[in-house]
Amino acid sequence: MNWFQKIFNIKTGTDYQKTDQTITDGIGIKGANVWLMICSALLASIGLDTNSTAVIIGAMLISPLMSPILGVGYSIGIHDKEIFIHAIRNLAYATFFSLLTAFVYFLITPLGQPTSEILARTQPTLLDIGVAFFGGVAGIVSLSRKETTIALPGVAIATALMPPICVAGFGLATGRWEIFGGAFYLFFINSAFIATSTYLIVRLLKFPIKDYVEKGKQKRVARYAIVVLILVSVPSLWFLYTVYQNNRTQQVIKTEIINDFRLRGNEILKWETEDRDSVIVIKTFFSGSPVSEDDRLYYEKKLKKLGLSGYDILFYQMNISKLEMDKMGSEMTRNIMKNIELQNSNFRDSLQQVYRNIDEGMLYEEVKSFYPNIFALGIGPLEMKSAAKTDSVWAAYLQWDTLAEKVNKEEAVKNIREYLKKRLKTDTVWLQQFDQQKIKR
Repeated sequence: MNWFQKIFNIKTGTDYQKTDQTITDGIGIKGANVWLMICSALLASIGLDTNSTAVIIGAMLISPLMSPILGVGYSIGIHDKEIFIHAIRNLAYATFFSLLTAFVYFLITPLGQPTSEILARTQPTLLDIGVAFFGGVAGIVSLSRKETTIALPGVAIATALMPPICVAGFGLATGRWEIFGGAFYLFFINSAFIATSTYLIVRLLKFPIKDYVEKGKQKRVARYAIVVLILVSVPSLWFLYTVYQNNRTQQVIKTEIINDFRLRGNEILKWETEDRDSVIVIKTFFSGSPVSEDDRLYYEKKLKKLGLSGYDILFYQMNISKLEMDKMGSEMTRNIMKNIELQNSNFRDSLQQVYRNIDEGMLYEEVKSFYPNIFALGIGPLEMKSAAKTDSVWAAYLQWDTLAEKVNKEEAVKNIREYLKKRLKTDTVWLQQFDQQKIKR
């Protein structure tokens, strides 16, 4: 045995009888294991719902989901049909109990919003396959040792079997089928590749085979299994590409937009992107001077130059510093940001509601009764989308006819603006006037 073989040899120290007994005894989902399964699913659901990583880790540590998956790979490796059927049946039971528990929890929880912990488990990538595969290798290697190892808790945390099932339960309870599909796919590929790595290590360690299988048939089955694993992995390649593209886009936004905005003397408190139907919004929370309309237009043009025409940017001004925000709890910070967004949204909605109740023709006739020389009048809410609390105002456009030279326009504009303020019940009206002849040219 050369130096390389001595270093990487794992056959020494393998306890075949102990491994067989440990795996076969742990497959059954009944009695205490059912209670552990339900408690683990509840803990994982609570952790996902409250965005608590610590609670989710605790749920993964007590989950018995790994045992039937190891049983599937082990049974294939030793050609034991009875253990295979037993493991598949109990894996189905475990999946059902976990999914049902999470489904019921998310039906009754007062929260039930897609947190970052939930969304993180909806787009499995090739990297997740790597985690599952090498986690499965570590799991079966540690189980096969004569001496007790401390690797299994780490394997349980790394492979993270319970959280995806609970996220799938969230998707079912809320009718978010894209979340259900992504999370259940993550659970499926985790299970498939943990079982695959278990099978490979069992064959490498030369565990005693129970039933003899004709070599030609064994090769055909192996080929089918490889094809299935490749097909299962294809969607994860697409997800990985999507994640790469998103990360690249986020880096461009940070470098070209956020850092540029910071260099203009503003303090960035937080920024994030949000998918809103046909546009992705870059929400930027900052402290400093209000953002002008020119600044907003500048960043809109810059996004288009960067190839991000499907993006829009919103600025939310906050009267606190980054240091003050860091001292606040994360929940308080989220609530403050939600309130600022809500205030801006309500302000825009209120303008739109008033506008819907205005008869522009009647408003034109009212103003024309005071100043007959008016040729046209247009009015509507103008959305600035740039500075907090002042991002929507009333804008009016006044056009004088050719006889308006006899009118004191300065005084008339002032009076019309005041009239519109009272009529629209607002403090600010932007009024721009034009001459009919100038418009024609």
